[in-house]
Amino acid sequence: MTDPRDPEAPAPRRTATGAVIVGPTVGARFRPGVLYGLPVLALLLSPLAGAGLQQWRTTRLRAGHDGLLEQLLAPAWSQLLLGALALWALLAVWALVPLLLTGKTVLLDEERGTLALRRGPRVVDRAAVAEVEFAVGEAERGGMALIGLRPAADERRPADAGRARAGADPELRQWVVPEIGWDGPSFDGLRVLQRAAGLRPAPDRAEQVAEARRAHREQNHRELAARLGMDWRPEYAHDEAAFQAEFDRVRRVLGGKEPPRAGDPGPRAD
Repeated sequence: MTDPRDPEAPAPRRTATGAVIVGPTVGARFRPGVLYGLPVLALLLSPLAGAGLQQWRTTRLRAGHDGLLEQLLAPAWSQLLLGALALWALLAVWALVPLLLTGKTVLLDEERGTLALRRGPRVVDRAAVAEVEFAVGEAERGGMALIGLRPAADERRPADAGRARAGADPELRQWVVPEIGWDGPSFDGLRVLQRAAGLRPAPDRAEQVAEARRAHREQNHRELAARLGMDWRPEYAHDEAAFQAEFDRVRRVLGGKEPPRAGDPGPRAD
């Protein structure tokens, strides 16, 4: 069990019964889209929805209906607003249904030492924590987790034992959890699983994401320095201000606006 008093302890999401959720929940993946992405899309498509509501109102009026709804849809702004709301609700349902049916997570019961692979509302596989041989995952968005399960020696089938004596690995099950790096709690579920299985827990997701971004910036800076013929110094990997200052100076030297120093690249030939 993780200690909630430890500020560096993983803080995963849990079910109502206390099971640790490895991976993002449906709500975690659905919430950003329904609150930010879908409203923008609904506003962009609101003229189409408004035109549809206007046509529906015209048809109702020709049929002799002139109730409260028809009067409410009389102003153009009302047609646009209600059309955007209707599109928002429709798009939200379309986005929610696939997540409910195909979302994949792993439930870890720390007290019983059991795992359950859940796809949508169904549990499709079960295992014991003692069977976990490895559990790795990518901390950035779009990354996935891979959990390897190997049965204990006394639980292997005869065919597995034969392959083991022949030098081949016995049967190894692998569970894939998509979008493990969706957010911190999703990745923390994997960290709790690693600790429960006796593996070394991965660093915090925020630390890994920050390091990945720093490494990406370093790679870009190295490429820029190589293009100018500029010497790379170890401090540039962590001190972006020092790199930028030297990079700008070398550019001025190559442009003839500043005298060169010892070791500076020479001006380019036209």
